[in-house]
Amino acid sequence: MAPQRKKVAMAGVAEGQELVGIQTGDDVSAEERVNAFFFGAMPADDEQGWGASLIHNDLRLVSASSNPGRTVFSYTVKPSHCNRLGNLHGGCAATLFDICTTTALAPIAKEGFWAYAGVTRTLAVTYIRPVPAGDTVLIESEIPGSGMTLKWIRVS
Repeated sequence: MAPQRKKVAMAGVAEGQELVGIQTGDDVSAEERVNAFFFGAMPADDEQGWGASLIHNDLRLVSASSNPGRTVFSYTVKPSHCNRLGNLHGGCAATLFDICTTTALAPIAKEGFWAYAGVTRTLAVTYIRPVPAGDTVLIESEIPGSGMTLKWIRVS
């Protein structure tokens, strides 16, 4: 299934921008929803958006489920994503978390309910230890709490 692209007039969306809707319906698996949204949101021919290379080249979907909304991605740290000490840059880590948490909405989306994902309202990152270039990590995002207009998404 092709992603649902359409121009919308919505608060927070730049005029004339197209949004990619998350595929909905019982016939679409959680993995298919995440992949269609993930890659449809930033098509390969439009690699100008922030994080496009992370989406297309670096993150690999391991699993997705809808109860609760949950995704797991694999990521191998590239030297170009590192600070001067050779460890994953904190800003890059925060970007990865921001991208991956949004995808946890795809498995639970319904028409008119999170069908266009959302935007991050608050992002808090606590760095425990450095991750050197070449190391592979799993990024697990899960929705432990939910309201009508806000979702709490935890990443580890």
